[in-house]
Amino acid sequence: MNKDPKIVRILLIGDAGCGKTSIILALVGEEFPLYVPPRAEEITIPAEVTPEKVPTHIVDYSSQEQNEETLKEEITKAHVVCVVYSLNDDSALDKLQTYWLPLIAHCTEGPQAKPVILAGNKADLPYDMEAHSEKISEVLDQYAEVETGIECSAKELLNVSELFYFAQKAVLHPTAPLFLPSSQQLKPKCEEALKRIFRISDLNNDGFLDDTELNEFQIRCFNAPLQPQALQDIKNVVTKNISNGMLDKGLTMEGFIFLHHLFIQRGRHETTWKVLRKFGYSNDLSLREDYLSPLFVVQPESSVELSSMGLKFLRDIFKKYDKDGDGALSSTEQQDMHSVCPSYPWDEQLVSITVETNINGWVTLNGFLAFWILQTSHDHLHTLKYLAMMGYSSLMNGNLTTAVEEVQFHDKRKSVYHCRVFGSRKSGKTTIVRGLVGKQDVKVAPEEEEIEAVSIKAFPIAGRQLHLILQEASLVTDLQVLNEKVEQVETICLLYDTSAEDSFRFAADLHSSIENLTSVSVPCLLVGTKSDLPSVAQNYHMQPKDLSDQNKILPVKYTSIKSPDTFNSLYIQLLAIARDPSKGVHSSLSFPSWLKYAGVALTVCVCIGTISYLFSPSSGKQLHRVTPTS
Repeated sequence: MNKDPKIVRILLIGDAGCGKTSIILALVGEEFPLYVPPRAEEITIPAEVTPEKVPTHIVDYSSQEQNEETLKEEITKAHVVCVVYSLNDDSALDKLQTYWLPLIAHCTEGPQAKPVILAGNKADLPYDMEAHSEKISEVLDQYAEVETGIECSAKELLNVSELFYFAQKAVLHPTAPLFLPSSQQLKPKCEEALKRIFRISDLNNDGFLDDTELNEFQIRCFNAPLQPQALQDIKNVVTKNISNGMLDKGLTMEGFIFLHHLFIQRGRHETTWKVLRKFGYSNDLSLREDYLSPLFVVQPESSVELSSMGLKFLRDIFKKYDKDGDGALSSTEQQDMHSVCPSYPWDEQLVSITVETNINGWVTLNGFLAFWILQTSHDHLHTLKYLAMMGYSSLMNGNLTTAVEEVQFHDKRKSVYHCRVFGSRKSGKTTIVRGLVGKQDVKVAPEEEEIEAVSIKAFPIAGRQLHLILQEASLVTDLQVLNEKVEQVETICLLYDTSAEDSFRFAADLHSSIENLTSVSVPCLLVGTKSDLPSVAQNYHMQPKDLSDQNKILPVKYTSIKSPDTFNSLYIQLLAIARDPSKGVHSSLSFPSWLKYAGVALTVCVCIGTISYLFSPSSGKQLHRVTPTS
């Protein structure tokens, strides 16, 4: 099947002498041809003269000039097949079932059946109408791929243009993905798609589409308001046919699905398809790739942030699903929000220790926005995909890419700043990172070998909301990876444990290696942790103060988990340095090109983190359990 129809290829097949070629020539010449060749040449009808405004190719088949292998190839290439038969030939309908329809099914690739139109030609000649109607009804019930049957006459120009309209409609608005003729029921995928559309269109999430929401839905899908009489007619039809379809508050989900069931039963598939396509569905009822992943090119030196439109949409989404109005999304409310997404966009437990939450561990509005800001910074395409699933393009009346914007490294609009946190084992990296959102009392379960923590928080500065991302690092030995990761941050935090004599060695060696091997400046801040414990002299050829003095680094910043103010002042200082490197000291952080490609074995134990596990549980990386500190 044509998944995203941009053209329609119609193939006419049937027994010799049934009138296939005559029908094509009658359509083109608008009269019955005096001379009929064995086969008509392929005809292209421009989009502007077709009812659906889609270019249409009409292909004829002749058993006189072509063999069965060619026939099979043409069936495979066609988007829809019109099987023409003679109404005055009693054996023609039998051959439909014994030869033509099985052949089409055999040549169809993929799980979706190729749509078929049955065209009974020579309606100008005598035939048994009652027997034909009974027989064709049996065929329609037995073969789901048969969209419709039509009686026509090439000689009288009866229903000739209608035949090709139905053929085009079978490709652009097919019945098969939507409806089971045998049971007269919507297919499960169709029903699920309509449920998603209803949930997105239910703007206040009360389970109903009220008059305002119905009118907005009408404008969104059909570019015209719903007239008062048309609205009342809809209510009357639903009320008459389904008891719980229309209540005082508005149209229910059952009523919404019933309406589309009725449209399809009455042959108005195009109405349902217009709605489905507006909300991103292709002919196989999957969300289209261009709907989920529009082209958005970002320059290497730039980052991507949520735009004002993207933030507004997310605020509206939060408000919609915060049904109890407590300013946080409970587990049930999060599940309700994600019900419009085919897959879950986050791991709820991990998100709860990454962003701000309330005392129940439920994500607040600030935490919700921060999560998506973090996700956008990490993988903006992932953000766009889930915004599309939640209905951004449909509800915001704009291209999906308007939800994000490209920001240059030193752009004044920049509002998201990254800090990579390095340090030896047990130096307190996780505590510093999680402390940003008040989760410093959460620790990794002992059986987990390593955890890569990431946190994000907003700080109101000069009338703007600026976000600081702290990302912990895990141990690797690849300098090129170090360079690539550090190039994406605005500042670096080097930790050492003031109570452990060998802790400073790691920070000092790392700083020295970075300074000697790289050339692009990124400011560093040296931080001494666990300052509430007795400090010890560091087992190294210099002490932290010496490193600060010799490299003109700011004095060591001391922190203690028992003194929350030391954490808060650290975060503010890191954000200030990230925004304005002159407030810190530059330490070069990119490799010269000769080192990147030289065949020299260098082993430097450095910390590089990744946050992909937080957003992509299917990536194969383990999700770490967390337990509260006793």
